Amino acid sequence: MTPGTRPTRRPTVPAAEEILGGYFPVLDHGFVALVDYMGTDDSVERAARVSYGYGTRKVSRTRGLVRYLRRHLHTTPSEMVEFKFHCAMPMFVARQWVRHRTACLAEGTEAHFDPPGAEAGRPRELRRPLKLPIEEIWRRFRAARDESRPDRRPNPFLSRDRVRRMKLRQVDEETLALGRTRVVDAYRNGVKPVFRMVLEDGKSIEATPDHRFLFAGGWDTLRGATGLRETGGRAVWRRGDCFVRVNGAAEKRGRRWFHGAELVRIARFEYAGERETYDLEVEGPHHNFVANGIVTHNSVNEYSGRYSLMPLLFYRPEPDQFAFQSATSNQGRAPGPAGADLYREAVRRWEEARARAAGDYGWLVGENVARELARIDLPLSTYTQWYWKIDLHNLLHFLTLRVDDHAQWEIREYGRVIAGMVKRVAPLSYEAWVDYQVMGDKLSHGEIRALARLVAADGEGLAARSGAGLSNADLAGLGLSGREIRELKEKLVPREAPDYELDLATMRAPEEVAAEMSEAVPKVDG
Repeated sequence: MTPGTRPTRRPTVPAAEEILGGYFPVLDHGFVALVDYMGTDDSVERAARVSYGYGTRKVSRTRGLVRYLRRHLHTTPSEMVEFKFHCAMPMFVARQWVRHRTACLAEGTEAHFDPPGAEAGRPRELRRPLKLPIEEIWRRFRAARDESRPDRRPNPFLSRDRVRRMKLRQVDEETLALGRTRVVDAYRNGVKPVFRMVLEDGKSIEATPDHRFLFAGGWDTLRGATGLRETGGRAVWRRGDCFVRVNGAAEKRGRRWFHGAELVRIARFEYAGERETYDLEVEGPHHNFVANGIVTHNSVNEYSGRYSLMPLLFYRPEPDQFAFQSATSNQGRAPGPAGADLYREAVRRWEEARARAAGDYGWLVGENVARELARIDLPLSTYTQWYWKIDLHNLLHFLTLRVDDHAQWEIREYGRVIAGMVKRVAPLSYEAWVDYQVMGDKLSHGEIRALARLVAADGEGLAARSGAGLSNADLAGLGLSGREIRELKEKLVPREAPDYELDLATMRAPEEVAAEMSEAVPKVDG
């Protein structure tokens, strides 16, 4: 043990400690690393039972409770376990990935934009931001067919482009001075349980409990900072002095006005019920923005090509993953490779386009053109990277969708590696997830009625009904469509459970990965 240190008092798992900080390759240039984790299966049980300490239950009892919670979708206790990942993936995979945003703001939340002239520092403009509801920003980012540019060329994203030019308020996390950023994208994340945080100065905001705000001690989620949770339709939290950063008042410093973030005490929380939720992705280097006058965070910190040179690494599918469009799925690929000759021609065209894009990027940067402009023609195959923090409940929801056979193969490869990390941190939760979500399936009312005609259940067990059978016409008579009949048959086909085991022989050191990324950055004098 290093002098001056002491063993950690937080719960750890030896299998997780073995891989902590190690980088596991995915695709040709991607990776996933478990940077940190908080909590274990014991944390799930403690959150559910509350009234006892560590080490007082048998593993079999913990396993039974974890499986019961997962089976009946009582997921709140699993939110007590959190993961922090460092990931690199092609941009087209990243765009699929960020659809799974769990830290959200409720509809009605207003983002604060500075009007023209605010950069001059005049206090009048600083006091009066332009406000747009977050759902309105999302709407403006959708394509519209009836809009056009002033020169009458069709542009379905005219409203989006206008929002992107607006100056969104952002706080410099080092100086706490108010700055400006731009909206990169807007996301609608579905209906989620949200809470209303009310401050002593009257400001309020509605957000999910895992959304991050800038507290006196730094960034934290509402749940992490206050223990916020819902019980019987009421908000429950640790009461006391808890302060968050807000959009402060302007003050004159010398000949200029300074506008920064100040601390205001949280007065109370209210459970607001289930609301439609949204999130914004903003440009760095500080991944925050001001909403309802309160400094809030967006949920993913992505590598910024506006401030840093992009590593010129591009994804190339392997020959066996190069396939034709599926005849039965509008968003999938047909089984089997498309053919060697076609693959060679595709690779030639890809390399030609990428070499041109990389050369143009390097030339523009070398000519000292702004990096935010130099990057705009890099292809979606270019690798990006980010740090991603998520709790176990939402991570398992992400994995359920992304390890499924219907998901794109590339993101499934990331899902397999992340699932292997979950297995090491929370093996009992992982086991229950595989049994109930990955290998299990839901049954509709019509499907249950169909099975009830084939199988009888009583106190002795299950028994096949004598002479029972159902034709496709019988199933249709129970209200099942042709597609539902096919899906029911697929559900009843025995499958082998996957084992998402990590290959420790492939684990790479951080220094090795950093060297590869550095080598791919274009060399520019100065």
